[in-house]
Amino acid sequence: MYTKKFQIIALILLIFFSCKNETKDYVFSLSGTLNNPSSEGVVLYQATDLSQKKFEPVDTLQVNPDGTFYETYKLQPHYYNLKVNDSTTIDIIADSLQDIIITPKATDGYDITGSPDTKLFEDYEAFRAKVLQTKVYPLRGQLYQLLRQKKPENAEKIATLGKRVEHAEASYRDTLINAVKPMGTSLAIYPTTLRWNGDKDLEFYKSLATQFAKEHPGLDITKRIQKKVKIMEQVAVGGKVANILAPDSSGTLQPLDKNLGKYTLIDFWGSWCGPCRSEATQLVQVYGQYHDQGFNIFGYAVERDKNRWKSAIEQDQRTWVNVSTLDWYSNPICANYGITALPKNFLVNDDGVIIAKDLHGEALDSKLAELFSN
Repeated sequence: MYTKKFQIIALILLIFFSCKNETKDYVFSLSGTLNNPSSEGVVLYQATDLSQKKFEPVDTLQVNPDGTFYETYKLQPHYYNLKVNDSTTIDIIADSLQDIIITPKATDGYDITGSPDTKLFEDYEAFRAKVLQTKVYPLRGQLYQLLRQKKPENAEKIATLGKRVEHAEASYRDTLINAVKPMGTSLAIYPTTLRWNGDKDLEFYKSLATQFAKEHPGLDITKRIQKKVKIMEQVAVGGKVANILAPDSSGTLQPLDKNLGKYTLIDFWGSWCGPCRSEATQLVQVYGQYHDQGFNIFGYAVERDKNRWKSAIEQDQRTWVNVSTLDWYSNPICANYGITALPKNFLVNDDGVIIAKDLHGEALDSKLAELFSN
């Protein structure tokens, strides 16, 4: 009798653990409720290239009349976003075996449960927004207000405030590593690679990418993180820059390698970028002072509007070569140089090897004085 009881108990335990460990026939699922879904369909996008801000559609969800939905996917673990309507997009970091539930908050936005990786990315974005709101935006607003006035007597104020904005924005980018470190090797680190910055943190990011590859072999995300680190190495001091071939404001193609001087400042800027415009006076001064000795500037403008770009060149007296592909950040040039924010510059020798980077204000003056005193 006891033997039969034990057999029954063993059978029950076997069934329980078999059900518990049953393999799902999907990688992850999405379910929940959406407010005001688009009549044209709610679309799931996968991030295919962060540096060029490209997301490709992978599915159109079937949403019930009451806003509820349920979908399963055999897609790779990845960074996705769900476009609910023209004004609402939900970021999702989906890992294997996650059942992700999306529900409306009492106010605006959505709560996402079932994905610890998405929560880590939300925390990163909240940290980033707080630093911008407290450290960068107030100064940036003051600078743009002065620039809009277009008063010559504000030149000194603009230059001083521009340096403060540059310092605040550089500090902001350097601070973001403190939000990345707690994330470990979560898939959530992938979207943060858009703002990985700085030679001084390169070894940390290289180590993180190596560990990530060990824990997530074969994923598309893994390859993209490794590519990001490779680009960071290429644009570190000592690396050799990629060539640039782009049209100037007259439409003539200008190659970087044919415009290299003894030393050349590759200046990434934009007509819309306050700090970029505020340092134009200094660039004009150092170009005039050192150009005859072999100093050159090669400007690449991150732009959409050709007329605004041409007007800024004229107003700032940027008489050196200036080029732009007029497609914002969505181009191989910005990708090859790791450009995700402005201003950004690289000082290279006549072989295109980077000898310094992110030189602004007194740092640029000092470096050029040192180079041309020898």
